[in-house]
Amino acid sequence: MTSQISGSGCFPSFHSQAEQELLDVLLQTEEESVYYWNPTDADSDAHFAQLEKTFQFDDWVEEVEQKARNLFNQLDAIWSIHVPHVAAPDLLAILRQKFATLVPSDWLELIAQKAYQLRFREDRVDRQMSLADQLVRCVQELLPNWHEGDLYLFSRPLAFAMRGSETAAIDSMLATVRGLPFAELSDIEKARLGLAIARYALAELEQQ
Repeated sequence: MTSQISGSGCFPSFHSQAEQELLDVLLQTEEESVYYWNPTDADSDAHFAQLEKTFQFDDWVEEVEQKARNLFNQLDAIWSIHVPHVAAPDLLAILRQKFATLVPSDWLELIAQKAYQLRFREDRVDRQMSLADQLVRCVQELLPNWHEGDLYLFSRPLAFAMRGSETAAIDSMLATVRGLPFAELSDIEKARLGLAIARYALAELEQQ
């Protein structure tokens, strides 16, 4: 049986047919089967131009543009929240005009930044903070050695002043600070001064 199989002409015939088909494919010269592997070939321009026409980019481009606009809008919102002093130059100018001789410039910059952030950021939790909380938040970084509870205590006259009497409460607080250079003031005077400026900043933003 083995000798019959090995002597059969089936396998040579099969291989000859496969080889002939492979040879036909390799020798095929129809234009549509040619792929231009070299983009610099002069004949490749028309080929690739035809390929590009088969793709529909209009819908895809419109979708990408819309997503890009949404992304940049979100970035703008984040920027306005985390860098509020850029959006509040008027407030800083007002504070400098009134308090520049009383406190260092960096105090005014930070108070203006914090006040604007607390009034206009999108976080609903911050917008619902009490006035005392906002005052403490405005000066806390400037007075790192102070306990939060002590700052709340000193903010009470400003936070609980009746509406319309904010100016009187601020003037009363400022009156407790001696007219000395800032470096010579006591820690209590610096705290009162910072809280009074913070209340003034928040009142300005309320009017805006």
